[in-house]
Amino acid sequence: MEMSECEVCGGARWVCEDHPDKPWDGASDRPDACHCGGAGMPCMVCNRTIGQELPEMPPGYLTMIDTDGPKH
Repeated sequence: MEMSECEVCGGARWVCEDHPDKPWDGASDRPDACHCGGAGMPCMVCNRTIGQELPEMPPGYLTMIDTDGPKH
């Protein structure tokens, strides 16, 4: 059975943190993706997690850990 594309994120599985009704441009190439510069967050419709479960990350996402601590 084929899954339909999420109506909120369009299948990107990530939305804009400031505009959670739009796909996040860091994970989506759609023309309607949000380009406000806000951070991305998991889509609450199709990338919801339970407990300590991690969300599905966007393609190409890279976590960098520095021994000097986080850079803000």
